[in-house]
Amino acid sequence: MASVHHHRRSQYWYAAFVGSDGKRNFKSTKTADKRLALKLAIEWEELANAGKRGMLVASQARKVVAEITERATGEPLQFKTTSEFLNAWLAGREGAKAAATVLKYKQAVREFIAHLDKRASLPLNAIRSSDCTAFRDHCKSLGRTPSSINNLMKCLSAAFESAQREGVVPHNPCKAVPVLKDPEKQRRQTFTAQQVQTLLNYADNVWKGLILFGYFTGLRLHDIVNIKWENLDLDGRWLRVTAKKTGKEVSVALHQDLVNWLAQQPKASSKGFVLDELKKQSAAHVSRSFTRFMKRAGVKGDLIRKAKGKAGHNLNGLTFHSLRHTFISAMANGGVTEELRKEIVGQTTGAVHKIYTHHEAERLRAAITTIPSLL
Repeated sequence: MASVHHHRRSQYWYAAFVGSDGKRNFKSTKTADKRLALKLAIEWEELANAGKRGMLVASQARKVVAEITERATGEPLQFKTTSEFLNAWLAGREGAKAAATVLKYKQAVREFIAHLDKRASLPLNAIRSSDCTAFRDHCKSLGRTPSSINNLMKCLSAAFESAQREGVVPHNPCKAVPVLKDPEKQRRQTFTAQQVQTLLNYADNVWKGLILFGYFTGLRLHDIVNIKWENLDLDGRWLRVTAKKTGKEVSVALHQDLVNWLAQQPKASSKGFVLDELKKQSAAHVSRSFTRFMKRAGVKGDLIRKAKGKAGHNLNGLTFHSLRHTFISAMANGGVTEELRKEIVGQTTGAVHKIYTHHEAERLRAAITTIPSLL
């Protein structure tokens, strides 16, 4: 029979009761109220007996534990299902993370809950690494790329990491799922100078500007189409933008070819977009249009992946993003150190004139001039 005992070194009562394994347990009730402590001891023993008889179900156990906790602490214990927790976690990311990041989180949560099906109604701590592995393998069966799948798992892992910090789960089940290798990543190509020249010769004025920005700044497509005239200092030959992916300000020294093209462009206002015609389209649409433009110009890369499954798609070794890799490679070929190349493509600054000394500014400009002229 359950009983309570007082230890001279503690203010709390200890409960003694027989567990489901038939052994006597002795644990603190975390209360100094003897009557409440005895109630807890009796209910713990009843739960153990129900478990021993095979009559204890998860919903009953959660209900009893919640009632015990409420009597002991005065606050009800909330048990959220997996779908409830993940959706609540998503709501908490709104406004705290970049909109693009939130969209990725939403996609990962939506697809994971759909994959779990009925298991999504279980408590979060019922989700095992096997569930996460099964979801990863399901994504593979749809033909998704390793990079895409790894990003989905990274988003899920962020949710479980938050749950672990809150004490909702003892560990993050996503951490036990190995990251997929992406051999295609190593096969991505860079443009040759001749291919870029061919594209420039075939391009109209707007596409020429887009190519020059990509080739001479290494910026991502979204950041290029969002460049305003106020981001440019043509006299000092600097470009400052806030990168969408990182949310940080990036400063890039301008190559003379790009300065020359910019000097020929009409400037409506400092608030206007340099590539206004492309700004009216989504970055994804511009990217697809660029792929078609490359085909018309007769510039193509190797087919490094053929579409497989419902979510699969062909992957060409050359895309607009390849201009970023070409920019880095051109500096490497010009003898610019790896450390400086990384600094140029990811340098975060305040205003250049406040952060860089004259020597540092000239060092960055000199690195850009190692890229051969195209015009």
